[in-house]
Amino acid sequence: MAAAPPHGAGFMTLLRKRNFLLLWLAQLISMTVLSASNYALLILISQVAPHQEILLALAMIAFSLPAVLFGAPAGVFVDRRNKKSVLFYSNCLRALATLGFVISLLLNYTWLLPTYLLTFLISGIGQFFTPAEGASIAMLVDEDELMHALSLFQVTFMLSNALGLIILGPLFVIFMPTIYVLGHPILPIVSLYILMGVLYAVCAGLIALIPSRNFIEPRRRKTRTGDLAAESLGVWQTLWHEMLQAWTFIRRRPHLFEAVIQLSFAGVLLQVIGVLAIPLVRDLLHMDSTLMPVVFAPAGVGLVLSSLIMPRVTKALGKSRTIFIGCMALALMIILLPLTNLLPHQVKLHSIPVDPLQVAVVGMIMFLAGVALNFVNITSSTAMQEQTPEWIKGRVLALQLVLYNTCSIPVLLLNTGIAQISSLPVVLYFLAICITLFGFWGFFYERKSHPRAYKEKEVNSQDQKDQGQKEP
Repeated sequence: MAAAPPHGAGFMTLLRKRNFLLLWLAQLISMTVLSASNYALLILISQVAPHQEILLALAMIAFSLPAVLFGAPAGVFVDRRNKKSVLFYSNCLRALATLGFVISLLLNYTWLLPTYLLTFLISGIGQFFTPAEGASIAMLVDEDELMHALSLFQVTFMLSNALGLIILGPLFVIFMPTIYVLGHPILPIVSLYILMGVLYAVCAGLIALIPSRNFIEPRRRKTRTGDLAAESLGVWQTLWHEMLQAWTFIRRRPHLFEAVIQLSFAGVLLQVIGVLAIPLVRDLLHMDSTLMPVVFAPAGVGLVLSSLIMPRVTKALGKSRTIFIGCMALALMIILLPLTNLLPHQVKLHSIPVDPLQVAVVGMIMFLAGVALNFVNITSSTAMQEQTPEWIKGRVLALQLVLYNTCSIPVLLLNTGIAQISSLPVVLYFLAICITLFGFWGFFYERKSHPRAYKEKEVNSQDQKDQGQKEP
């Protein structure tokens, strides 16, 4: 067997593939737009209702709830439909929904209800886009390129989040002047949403350039079970049966179950950090909330840079140790954040400017936190992709999104409730304790399930045998 190409060389080989490049560009642009939209939403709420963290949490819940309601049907729908159509129409609908944001803000800038409803709508559309994109990757690359393709998409996911949160969103909100059209003011956030709508339309155009034949999985007939072949019953009639089968598929494989839980935990952490971002900048560093990206930029840099070396780190440490180390390091970084308030007492006698020093220290902590989060996120995501066959991948991805969003809602409300009755440091310490406990859970679950590895292989072999017997 030929040796795998170097990581960078693998990326360049993939990007020379026209169809894969178009899909990758669509992901880069759409995720950047989504990240910028989240930034604009947080800034809008902080401007309209300052010091109301519960409203920030409600915005995150509006973004998470569609996955709970539509994630399972979306996974079944995506597995049964042409992926190109799902990706194309998802981007078109998100462009129209973003136009709804523009109209709502122009009519009444301070009315938040339409903002929550449109956030819910865009997130609901995304429930179809995400599993379709994840399932499309394997259709556009060779089997030996899949690991590099997944890694590249993870790097792009982190990069696009950084681009939207740190560059696109802040540049428009901070530097874009108010434009007057027929005497009516167009505020910077409104201009940002106009640009985002145009960019979603560009993504739809990129998807349209990929030939439809490339989205037909050539191994689909060979890898589907007879139980899942009842197309005549329709998607909705067999929904719960198929989702239950997907959940059973996950639960019978301890390593896949662990990866799904760990990836969901990483997603919940990102949601919680998003809600705490503005209070952290405002209350801990005493800075304007619009400068939030300046503080969180190092975390984005850490996420992107560490993504490039994660395959080597995981290979050297193993998946279990990598995730455990990531959890412990992330908990430590979160504990250190409120302790930076002790800096003024330590340096005031030495005539050192306190504010710049504290911002620099927090920036370093955020950089290391971004690296630590990748130890959990990329490792668990790769493990989930590797252990999920194509015939059920859409449903597994959708179930993971349902799980993560379902868990994020009570967690966000709990953290917001603690913040309302206590202080930001207490919330951060509580979060660090939860991360530590989760790290130990994964560590011991891995060892507990290890003796079942042989049984897992038997399950896989039996599935393959059943497929061969049931295939018409």
